[in-house]
Amino acid sequence: MRPAPLMAVSALAQLAWLAPLAAQDPLSDWRLEGLRTGFCVQLLLDSTSDALEDMPRGYRPLAASEAKDLHLSLRSVVEGQPEFGSWSPSRLCLYAVDTIHARDFSLSDRSGRRPQLFAAWTVSAMAPDGRARELVLHLYANSERLMRSARLAGQGMREARLMIGKVLPDGDDNGVASEDDRFQVRIGKTLVTWDGRLAGDSIKVPEPVAIAWVRAAPKGGMANGEIRLQPSYARAMAGALKVEGKDQLAKALRASPTRFAGPALKGGGGSVRFGQ
Repeated sequence: MRPAPLMAVSALAQLAWLAPLAAQDPLSDWRLEGLRTGFCVQLLLDSTSDALEDMPRGYRPLAASEAKDLHLSLRSVVEGQPEFGSWSPSRLCLYAVDTIHARDFSLSDRSGRRPQLFAAWTVSAMAPDGRARELVLHLYANSERLMRSARLAGQGMREARLMIGKVLPDGDDNGVASEDDRFQVRIGKTLVTWDGRLAGDSIKVPEPVAIAWVRAAPKGGMANGEIRLQPSYARAMAGALKVEGKDQLAKALRASPTRFAGPALKGGGGSVRFGQ
């Protein structure tokens, strides 16, 4: 399958869906330093997808046609192809940072060779109280210690592998790298690769950006969490997204009529909070 082309759109416009949220009472905090790169891939998720089989009781996927703050990249698809109005807004958000401080330990790699990864795959859902919420399908990290820390806070995580670098010629890992950047994440049997470069001017991000989520707790009830960042700046991303694999995430990404990556958030830091 050919990589899906991604448009270079104003970074500020792409940030419209990111809004500051109220603080939570956390059971566990991670402090993030040195945001290398952070971005989300926007997609539409089929309501019949296997990924939605274990929705918490009382929750249902929110149809894109019902969403009030639909991301502009998804809105254009739904308006032009109404048959996708019943699909749900979803996103895979990926954040690579130099350092993560947990309550009892710190993980750091300022050399840039092995940054820490936090990632979340979410879907928009209607809660029993009639409010739209961001429902976590899976959380990911590239460290067993981070995954254990999250489990102790009552939220499971899956392992992911991260590679950040320059694009090399096909079939020659010793070849001369191009000027294009590569951000590649392996999650289970899914391989997501973004190749390209930042486009347009840097846009200062004046307010914190945050994603708050809910999910089913292992022992019943609901758990919640939030990632909150204060990036130094944002830039649009121009390039191509390639998806390989056969598991739930790969199928969902490939089935989506659109996959839109960006903007890239750079610099600064933030926090991840887990609560119940």
